[in-house]
Amino acid sequence: MWTKKSVLVLGLGVSLAFLGLVFRSLPLMMTSVMLLSYLLVSMFLVRVSRVVPARKISSEKLFEDGDVSVQLMLHNKRLTRTGFLEVRDKLPKQLDVREGSNYLILDMRGGEKATINYRFVAPLRGIYNIGPVSMRSQDVYALFYEEANVEDLQSVTVFPRVEDVKDITIKARSLKLYPGATPVKRPGPGSEFFLVRDYLPGDPFKNINWKQYASKGKLLVNEHEVEAVSDVVIILDAREYSRYGTEAQNPIMFGARAAATMTNFFLKRRDSVGLIVYGDKLLTIKQGSGQKQLFEVLTALAGARSEGNLPFKGVVDYTAPFLPKRSPIMLISSLDGDDTIAEGVSTLRVLEYPVIIICPSSIEFELQARAKTRQGIGDPLPYEILKLERDILLSDLRGYGANVIDWDPKTPLLAVLRETKRI
Repeated sequence: MWTKKSVLVLGLGVSLAFLGLVFRSLPLMMTSVMLLSYLLVSMFLVRVSRVVPARKISSEKLFEDGDVSVQLMLHNKRLTRTGFLEVRDKLPKQLDVREGSNYLILDMRGGEKATINYRFVAPLRGIYNIGPVSMRSQDVYALFYEEANVEDLQSVTVFPRVEDVKDITIKARSLKLYPGATPVKRPGPGSEFFLVRDYLPGDPFKNINWKQYASKGKLLVNEHEVEAVSDVVIILDAREYSRYGTEAQNPIMFGARAAATMTNFFLKRRDSVGLIVYGDKLLTIKQGSGQKQLFEVLTALAGARSEGNLPFKGVVDYTAPFLPKRSPIMLISSLDGDDTIAEGVSTLRVLEYPVIIICPSSIEFELQARAKTRQGIGDPLPYEILKLERDILLSDLRGYGANVIDWDPKTPLLAVLRETKRI
């Protein structure tokens, strides 16, 4: 492509040629020919189409605040020098380069190879593309340049941060008859002591309570409490209203971390977890357990975007026939812009589903965002009215029997999860 300098040289050469013809001046004609020849030769000195990039990354899956090392290898397949070659490995703005640089200026000989190394940190969940590789070369006289974008894209999935939770006192009312970690108030296989009863023929010899035998003179055996598996369903609100606040501090970002933390805890407890994400469309992940289920849930949470405005009542009507019977439903939503929330919660309660609602306050997120950008809150009256309306809605939901937790963003996630009550 032409630069301003090359355009000036072309204009000067043409002007001198015209003046040489007018005045029949050989020196002017010779100068014009030299300038135009100089321009023509420089045009063919710039080429980047034969420089081939190849990228290697240390990890394609990571959690928030994790880092990835990138190695970008360049090979000049031409037999001549590239001249000054600018190379930039394009990154999304959410990725922060901490070591090295994704931009470099090189001068590569024919057949030469070069490597660019850098490391970036991903502070926010999401699915990001690294690339394309942008290359720009110009001749030694800075008359022409050529740009090329090599669509060498690689996807990096950043999972939401998972907190270390010791205990969440939530279990289903209808438990599966499989060994798990949820205590059931009846005797059977387990690890926790439940009661002492008389010995019956066929009881394992190891269960005999010898201390009771020594004091009472008859055989008694220890019974343990059955530990079974529970089903839990997590619903994440990913509508456009969940984007209030800043890019790093908003309801969907906090909600994804809460959903990831609870999923990790329940799966470690050997429970079965299902996920529903609704926004512009409905995404459902069937109940499952194990590391595969955790990976699927984390991937869905990483890809959730604040889009659309599906009503919660419609989500309930569509998914209710497929929900496990009487299992806890954990809704994570700011409850903004949806007049069907109360109706949807009422439907779940009629169907005997225990409902826990974790509500990241979008009002507090917005106030924090304005404070950080120094815009000022302005008239506080509208915010007070919004808070009053929110308090009324939370009170109505509690009236339907839902366990509602108002989550101030200043409150740590672990403190919020401790407020969940045993159902």
